[in-house]
Amino acid sequence: MCGICGIYNIRSNTKASRISNKIILDMTRCLAHRGPEDQGTYTDNRIALGHRRLKIIDLSKKGHQPMSDSEKDIFITFNGEIYNFQEIKDQLIKKGHHFNSKSDTEVIIYAYKEWGIDCIKRFNGMFAFALYDKRYDKLFLVRDRLGIKPLSYTILNNKILFSSEIKSILKYPGFNKEINWKAISSYLSYRYVLGEDTFFKNIYSVEPGHYLEIKKGNIRKVEYWDIPLPQKKDLGKKYYIKKIRELLTESVKLRMISDVPLGAYLSGGLDSSIVVSIMSRLTKEHVKTYSIAFKQKEFNELKYAKMIADRYKTDHKEIVIDAERYLNAMKNLIRCKDAPLAVPNEIPIFFLSKDLKKDITVVLSGEGSDEIFSGYGRLFRSPFDYQRLKLIPKTIRKRFFRSLNRKYKGKDFSSEMEHFLFQYDYFQEKNTIYNDHMKKISRNDKELVRIFDRYFRKASDLDYYDKISYVFEKLHLLGLLEKLDNPTMATAVEGRVPFVDHNLVEFMFTVPHKYKLKWKSKKARIKAFFKNTDEISENLDITKYILKEAFKKDIPKEIIRRKKKGFPVPLDTWFKGKFVDYAKRMILSEDSKTKAIFDQDKLKAWIDNNLKNKDDKEFGKKLWMILNIELWLREYF
Repeated sequence: MCGICGIYNIRSNTKASRISNKIILDMTRCLAHRGPEDQGTYTDNRIALGHRRLKIIDLSKKGHQPMSDSEKDIFITFNGEIYNFQEIKDQLIKKGHHFNSKSDTEVIIYAYKEWGIDCIKRFNGMFAFALYDKRYDKLFLVRDRLGIKPLSYTILNNKILFSSEIKSILKYPGFNKEINWKAISSYLSYRYVLGEDTFFKNIYSVEPGHYLEIKKGNIRKVEYWDIPLPQKKDLGKKYYIKKIRELLTESVKLRMISDVPLGAYLSGGLDSSIVVSIMSRLTKEHVKTYSIAFKQKEFNELKYAKMIADRYKTDHKEIVIDAERYLNAMKNLIRCKDAPLAVPNEIPIFFLSKDLKKDITVVLSGEGSDEIFSGYGRLFRSPFDYQRLKLIPKTIRKRFFRSLNRKYKGKDFSSEMEHFLFQYDYFQEKNTIYNDHMKKISRNDKELVRIFDRYFRKASDLDYYDKISYVFEKLHLLGLLEKLDNPTMATAVEGRVPFVDHNLVEFMFTVPHKYKLKWKSKKARIKAFFKNTDEISENLDITKYILKEAFKKDIPKEIIRRKKKGFPVPLDTWFKGKFVDYAKRMILSEDSKTKAIFDQDKLKAWIDNNLKNKDDKEFGKKLWMILNIELWLREYF
């Protein structure tokens, strides 16, 4: 795990165009937290590459980057892990290739020499890398299938600048940073920035499952992977249980390959508990596990984590944090991420990572399970609402289906996507507190809606249930992966995600939906007909049913039967007294940066109304998001 950056002269290849070594060194030093153990650069007339190294595989100097083949034809700067590198290496040795190191980086180079850029289809891992082929004078910028590792780029004065983190690009002389206002609107609604955009105008992300090829002055974007969407055949519950256990066990096994100590986050929820149970079966050593909680009793889940720790005799550590420590860490983490934080639990993960770094460097985490196993019950069950809304006339709804009518405010929907966005939009009232400038820029998020439309169209042959899974895997998952990469890499810890193995993801799209979300009984199914999915979820149905069945012998019943809580942070409790006073002082002051986004009178009225009436259960999180934007703007603008 590392930090990478670079500059490529798109058109010129002369001594006059050679990049100053000082510039690439400055860009590289910005990434020191991602790789504190080694630094390297390479420059010639065409390209400059930078690398900061966190040693995970092959701890020797032979793993130094940027790395090249023995002929000095291929150069690479690489961030991530190729978990099946040894298997690929064995194949390459049989084909006559010779290796100088034990690193997976070198395997990428010779895999490319043997199979061309299509070699990436053979990799199982998380990766973002720049590969320069000097023979044909072309550069590839490559990102893994599901976007676990970040890679940003911009084009400036016939140069393409790229990096693991935007701060490195901002360091380039002459780059004029500007705010991407549309990204702020995307963040408020969806908690992350949709598509290629970032919070900075003209800086983009290489999309998951894509690479850029830059050759002869042309930039070509190629999608090399997408989730296969096959016609489903019901192969039966036993088959799916067996296959899920096999695939997830293999995924965890691959992610335990390391030349440095490793462990696992243990939240007390289903996903991290399953990961720890598998790790414990795969090693004779005591797995190192780490949990975090808050002082408030209702936000402390340590007892569930301890159940797993005791059951599998893990080497377990717990830390507890309070509001003051949380708030103090926000600024530092925003500075590290170059963006507002996506979800409140990024900060607890940061504290946890900082603490576990004393013992380990690699940590396994449970992100990515909800997207493929239908863990977000309220949304994944919502096609049941949509079916009834289309079936039942509005007059009958008002009289006999009052909860359904209340949830949707008597609204009808012209499409599945419109219905989905009605629920998925996290901050619908943002338009009522925007100022005129922001209303004009956002244009009711028409451009954002087009992004969703693109994915709904790609999944047009699927039923509504599976369309939601596809959209979550392609869009929503990215926000969660950022949430893990930022706080772990800020502390030089490598986070690995077994549920985001592409083999497991592809298989789960062959599993019929009834095995993911199951009605508790026929009676529950009938009772549900008169309720909305907010009332149905986890009361009348079972979320992640097939995952729970697959591991019910490994996990205590108390955890299997628990309702989903995610990683709760007591924002609503904290946003009283001095914490809310601090937020108001920041965003309602004369020098507030968010004045450029919100009408301050309307914003103040919205805050006061929510503090008084307490109708919006998500108010604390929304105010936290606005505070994030304020802190980010103050830091960068």
